[in-house]
Amino acid sequence: MKAVLLTKDFDEDIKEKVDIILTPQFYWVKKIDIDVKSLKEAKKIAKNLFDLKDDEYIYDAVRLKNHIFAFAIKKNLEIKIEKRYINSIRLAQVELFDYECINLGNKTLKKVNDILFCFPKLESDCKRIEDILKDIKLSKYRVNLDYVNIDKTTLFYLFSSLLILNLYLFSQGYFFKKELIDIEKKRDLLSQKYNLPTTSYQLNSIFNELKKEKDRIGNIKKSLEIFSKKRVKLEKLEFNSKYFYIEIASKKSLDDKFKEFKILESKVAENKYIAKLKYE
Repeated sequence: MKAVLLTKDFDEDIKEKVDIILTPQFYWVKKIDIDVKSLKEAKKIAKNLFDLKDDEYIYDAVRLKNHIFAFAIKKNLEIKIEKRYINSIRLAQVELFDYECINLGNKTLKKVNDILFCFPKLESDCKRIEDILKDIKLSKYRVNLDYVNIDKTTLFYLFSSLLILNLYLFSQGYFFKKELIDIEKKRDLLSQKYNLPTTSYQLNSIFNELKKEKDRIGNIKKSLEIFSKKRVKLEKLEFNSKYFYIEIASKKSLDDKFKEFKILESKVAENKYIAKLKYE
């Protein structure tokens, strides 16, 4: 069966069953660095790692090599392929994890700190996606089709029904009070089941740690966007969790091009501009 890589500008006319691989344009991904005992536990906490609207995403986790990654996948993917021709929906982070960079024709998929990002600039020295898809062996992981690509009309009627139901429930004082009691019971049961802390101080501590991780990943994404907009050809880009290491073909210093960064170290050697940069 044919596999296709789906990007935002995908326009191929599909009239046969295909396996769809989503680029990072359709989902968020985070490497789970906090201590989790199992993949099952990672799946339970995946939603808490993203600051997103819960009703717009589905959350999951998967183990790749020696790391666990959490995902937030858009429910309304707006796939321009009829549902009857979709055999499965998959993620580039899973299916293409073994590749450091991939040539998409007008974009590049590139791995940074074990996470694949989609860059608007083409790097021709990467393997072509067409060659990869010819012989690709897909994993067992797939996105549940029942949770995505819901028709907007269906959503409208669904939310309208829920709104009417909620208005009715809130108009009844007795049911409102009963709902509060049930929620409190469920909260206590969940706290016991998952061994969650009971004090606000402990919960705030966990929240602050997750917020720091979110901010760190956000800074990495912003800095990668800056790199993609520079009118230079990056020959090498590495990130070691503290700073970026870059190499650019140049006979002169390019410090002035990276004013958004703190330049930890830079030099020009053998017609290359070499620098260590930290995004501030």
